[in-house]
Amino acid sequence: MDAIDRLGLLAHLEEEYCELDHGPDTHKEKRPAVDFIIQPFGYTVNSIEEVAVREMIVPVCTDCAEALQGNDWTLFYCFECCSSQWVHKKFAKNRYRHNILWLRGCPECSEEFGGLYFTDIKAIMDNPLFMSRMSVSDVA
Repeated sequence: MDAIDRLGLLAHLEEEYCELDHGPDTHKEKRPAVDFIIQPFGYTVNSIEEVAVREMIVPVCTDCAEALQGNDWTLFYCFECCSSQWVHKKFAKNRYRHNILWLRGCPECSEEFGGLYFTDIKAIMDNPLFMSRMSVSDVA
């Protein structure tokens, strides 16, 4: 993402609402977004060159941003249909150590599972996930 695209997104942040699921009977609530999750998807050409084919840009509210930075929740996010679901790590059947699990295809949009990508915020502190934490050099 270049600096101009980043500035454009930040300029329209006031008009954005959180796109993540907040639980049953909350789909009509509009929670103002305070930041964007930026997740590049791509491939590595060689040890120096990486190509971001696509970037997921998801507006998030204060509660979701805090949950993503904590140790209690994992977010499942399908980047095909943009559906999301939170899993409380304490009550989950599986032990999830990542903050976000990106799905390519989910039961909502596909009968075929296309892959799993993960984001562990603690592991990428040098490469911030939230747009507000990106420096100009991160996007240039």
